[in-house]
Amino acid sequence: MKTRTLRLLTLLTFLTFFLYDCKDKEADSLAPANTELSSQLDKLELATTTLQETPDVKLVPGKVESSVKTQELNSSLSTVTAGNIPASVSKAAEEVSTSLTPAEIKALNEVTPSQATKTVLNSDQVRAILSKAAADVKLQGYLSLFTAAKVDGLLDGGRTGGVTDGTSSNSAAVEKDNTDDCIARANEKFEKTKERLDDSKAKELDKINDAYNKDLERIQRNLEKCTGENSPAHFEALRQVGIKIANDALAALEKAKPFLKPGQYEYLKALINVQLLDYLAKVNQLEAAKIGTCTEIAAIAKARAEETKNSNTARVEANYNEALAKAVELRDKMIENCHNQGSGK
Repeated sequence: MKTRTLRLLTLLTFLTFFLYDCKDKEADSLAPANTELSSQLDKLELATTTLQETPDVKLVPGKVESSVKTQELNSSLSTVTAGNIPASVSKAAEEVSTSLTPAEIKALNEVTPSQATKTVLNSDQVRAILSKAAADVKLQGYLSLFTAAKVDGLLDGGRTGGVTDGTSSNSAAVEKDNTDDCIARANEKFEKTKERLDDSKAKELDKINDAYNKDLERIQRNLEKCTGENSPAHFEALRQVGIKIANDALAALEKAKPFLKPGQYEYLKALINVQLLDYLAKVNQLEAAKIGTCTEIAAIAKARAEETKNSNTARVEANYNEALAKAVELRDKMIENCHNQGSGK
């Protein structure tokens, strides 16, 4: 009797252990495939993409400006009195007297600002005087300062670099038709992660498109500005600035004439006129210089904006593909663990 009872108890113990073991295996198949892998999948994010900015390709107009010595002389002329002839005035007159011939001084003094046309500037005599003044160290400092136009934004001379596309990924679920709850949960976690990555990617692409549209707006503004800065009216306005400077200086010289020493008036008038002729010649040079039309520069700018957009898009796509490939890897490992858990079922 005792033996029979002992056998019955042993059988019940074995049956209980068997039922618990099966239940545990079933529970394991329903639980997350691997806590660590699941956590990694939950935390997976799209890497931050450092977006390139499009260089501001635009024409920087050239300019012609009065030199510091010219400004100083013109200012000093207005302060001449019977008892005061500034050193800058006396020095300027002396430098002209030793640099230019009487015939050259006479020819310059026959020119008035209103007569300083292209015909006068292109005359052999005026061209020769300007060349002589430009080569004379004593007169160079009185001549206008010339800055050529240039195109900004192309200093590197290169194109926007591309990037690799990253590792593309086949995101199809492993054993997608398998109804095992463990596999289903792994796929569910993967899909949630993919949705998060898709959302982050869409936001990055929106930033790129917004930046591109702003680039196009800036390019249009630059085009309109460039067109205005290269119009005949713009260069005529520059000429009028030079003519006004000369007229103001001549007016101050006329007031100072009674107080000047013999010969100083003629020398200073010649200097003012050579400054004017040099200024106008440089404005003509600026207008004639052709770097490229405003439309051509705008086309270059648009091409650079397109390159930047494409490069940034490729960077985002590469980061997205890398993240998605990692998500697939984690999901597949989780599904592999599902098989391991279920093998004793």
